[in-house]
Amino acid sequence: MNIKDRNGDPLAEATVTVDAHELMDLLQGVADIVEGKREHLHFKQPTGSELVIRLGTESGGEPDPIGDQMDWYLGPLVLLGGLFVIIGMVTMLRWVLGLLT
Repeated sequence: MNIKDRNGDPLAEATVTVDAHELMDLLQGVADIVEGKREHLHFKQPTGSELVIRLGTESGGEPDPIGDQMDWYLGPLVLLGGLFVIIGMVTMLRWVLGLLT
């Protein structure tokens, strides 16, 4: 568990005081995060205090949303592969038509 302030600096200790209703909301929100229903959880107080909870990795490192998504490199690879297939089909079609004539 990493507890950090707004600037990302680690905190040695933090105290969160909640009533029964807030505790139930907190537990339900954490369950939603674990189940993948939400990405993170915000509890904001009228005084300006905030509690943000998000799911980390089991290794304890920061989650890497770009690294977790293969779309950023898989999409161009599929496009390039499709382009080669189309060029190959055109070349084969020209070769077959050359044999028939």
